[in-house]
Amino acid sequence: MTVIVLAAGQSARMGENKLLLPLRGRPLILSTIGTTLEFTDDVVVVTGHERERMEAVLKDCGARAIYCPDYMKGQKYSTMAGIRETDDDFAILPGDLPLITADDLAGTYELLSSHEISRAIYQGIPGHPVMFRKEHRDKLLSFDGTMKEYLSLYDVAAYNGSIGSVLDADTPQRYQEILSKAKG
Repeated sequence: MTVIVLAAGQSARMGENKLLLPLRGRPLILSTIGTTLEFTDDVVVVTGHERERMEAVLKDCGARAIYCPDYMKGQKYSTMAGIRETDDDFAILPGDLPLITADDLAGTYELLSSHEISRAIYQGIPGHPVMFRKEHRDKLLSFDGTMKEYLSLYDVAAYNGSIGSVLDADTPQRYQEILSKAKG
């Protein structure tokens, strides 16, 4: 299983690079990556915006960084860059989910044994990770629509995950909520 961590965006709603904001004394993205590395040792981080800063943070974290030159065209391009890096079952996970748990990953993966696609949800809200059997690699790479459209074509198994599967750091308010929950 390869976990693809998306870390290429511009953090427009945050106003600064949300993945580099501090959480528990280190950049937020390292919390997300640390949890993924508890689950698998095959973690690919897709960089784009502020590539040099991001790759400096990632240097010794145990994940492999790849650069997506088309990151400004949208998340789809970063996702596809990550998918191209695997030939195994894979998961897609935004880098700004620092409270995701190893159980979120393991539980979602367990569903993949009997389903083609699985994802974590929290109180009915679709979250992450979204996991795919490797047979979906080429299908996704050639699909012209959005990920939401792709997922609508399949019966996606849902794992009841933690709030960490949906609590992203998209805005200053959400970041403050993450800081508050990380203390407790």
